[in-house]
Amino acid sequence: MNYPIEDYIINFLARKESPEDVQKLKEWLSADPAHRNELKQWLAAWDSVGMMDATEKFDPEKAYQRFLFRVSADSAPKIARKGFKIDAAVFKTIRRIAAIFIVSFALGILCHYYWTKNQPEQFAFIENIVPLGSKSEIKLPDGSTVWLNAGSTLRYAANYGKTRRDIYLVGEGYFSVVRQAKKTFTVHTALANITVLGTEFNVKAYPEENMVEMTVIEGELEVEKGETVNNFDRTLLKSGQKLSITVSEHPLEITQLDPYMAEAEVSWKESNWRIESETLQDLAIQLERRYDVHIRVDDRLKDKRFTGPISNESLEQVLRQLQIAIPFLFRIEGKNVNIYVDPK
Repeated sequence: MNYPIEDYIINFLARKESPEDVQKLKEWLSADPAHRNELKQWLAAWDSVGMMDATEKFDPEKAYQRFLFRVSADSAPKIARKGFKIDAAVFKTIRRIAAIFIVSFALGILCHYYWTKNQPEQFAFIENIVPLGSKSEIKLPDGSTVWLNAGSTLRYAANYGKTRRDIYLVGEGYFSVVRQAKKTFTVHTALANITVLGTEFNVKAYPEENMVEMTVIEGELEVEKGETVNNFDRTLLKSGQKLSITVSEHPLEITQLDPYMAEAEVSWKESNWRIESETLQDLAIQLERRYDVHIRVDDRLKDKRFTGPISNESLEQVLRQLQIAIPFLFRIEGKNVNIYVDPK
């Protein structure tokens, strides 16, 4: 059944969404960039009736990023969650407040257009989406460079660099940041915010993995926890160090990598990708993104490890290369790949 888009939004915010709700929201958000601003007004209305964390000042951009993360992760069927109970009166109140916000916002945009025609970018965001099976190199307005891995999204304001340098990442990116002493560079992810002045580092933050990994190649990073992380507040990462963050209560573990291993961590962006003792199951996940396929690995093979280079070759060539180190058979049928034990 098709409902008004506000019903899908409220179901999602109340954590009562169905797979259909999630799909409709994805389609609606991608259909028109103006829908992002409309969604922020719904989030503001949700906050105004006390449905968000009252201990934190409402930030529409942060709320929007959290909403995007949940939609991208699409983890509703995997976790038993307690939804909010919303009666008819609250539902009507949210609708009414959202309508006021949306109308006010539209009037504000109109006034802004007539009074400040030369600065329309204040409300605009630039979004770079890298589909599965692809990689991309992006040059930011300040001269910094970002390499995005497959299945990643990078967003930043159209007025980026005028007063701030804030980047929003979903997926994996390698950053080479130009130093600007008075304008720190911050990468926002679902679980952590990473701030630097000038450095080279890698951030891996795919929603489906429920973790963020960062590796510093040069310079230093200041890492501040996101709202769903409780095992630290902030920490400092130095050159050659790797940090993994999850939502668990386990203490942080910072690994000191030698230069060879550190370079291997970020070699995905090069023509020769170096794999160091990766399980076949974890490697399969990376190959899925790299080639836009679905790979099923036999349980008896998942923990087998591979070390070696992988060049920019076809998926079949890569699998035949892996067969040299890990004896297995495979079958490719369209976008489905089955890796299984040789019965002999």
